[in-house]
Amino acid sequence: MRLDFGGYKLSQLTTLDSSSGVLGLDEFLKSLQRNYFSNIHIRKYSSAENKMNMALDMICPISLLEMLGHFNKGRWGQDSKGNSLLKESFKALCIENKTNYLDIEELTLFFNDTSIVIKRLYNRSIPEQLDNILTEIANHYVFFTKGLTERPYEIFVPVFEDKLNNVSNVSQEKQIAQQIPKTYFEYWGIYLDSEDEALIYDLSKNSFIPADLDFYMLED
Repeated sequence: MRLDFGGYKLSQLTTLDSSSGVLGLDEFLKSLQRNYFSNIHIRKYSSAENKMNMALDMICPISLLEMLGHFNKGRWGQDSKGNSLLKESFKALCIENKTNYLDIEELTLFFNDTSIVIKRLYNRSIPEQLDNILTEIANHYVFFTKGLTERPYEIFVPVFEDKLNNVSNVSQEKQIAQQIPKTYFEYWGIYLDSEDEALIYDLSKNSFIPADLDFYMLED
């Protein structure tokens, strides 16, 4: 199995100032800090052709299992109606700026024992799908922890299988781009202390898959 996770690298935290042109950004981050009981930082951002992408770090001083317990009871990241507060806060930020060009390209959640890296699949996929991803992490927790015997220290969402053959003059990069997954709920990369390399978890089978396939993580 060839795993290419080199696209994820922590970089220096970045502060967006008035020159960024984003209105209400400070209020947006403070809202997330209150509702997710976390420190929220913008690790980096990029702007081009009227498009601004942000990479957010959410640092929460509890364990993954504790977070899932609070999340399942509607006490973490949800309003009284069960709506995702990331989705609602980000929607309000876009409305204030009167634009659809803002987006979150990567969200990393740091807990005391585990980090979860979520990459964007399509426009606003992270705000729209965060709660669904957390729900599936809770649903699959007993399986990817091998019956609660191991705890992952990193989870990558998603990874995808390279099914295309190298044919004609189509570059490998173009082949990979053509098969970017449309959903977060096929394959994840799981790092366990007992394993030297990441394992690939198949959500449809509730199990790790054989190590004879090529998988990739989405890069920035």
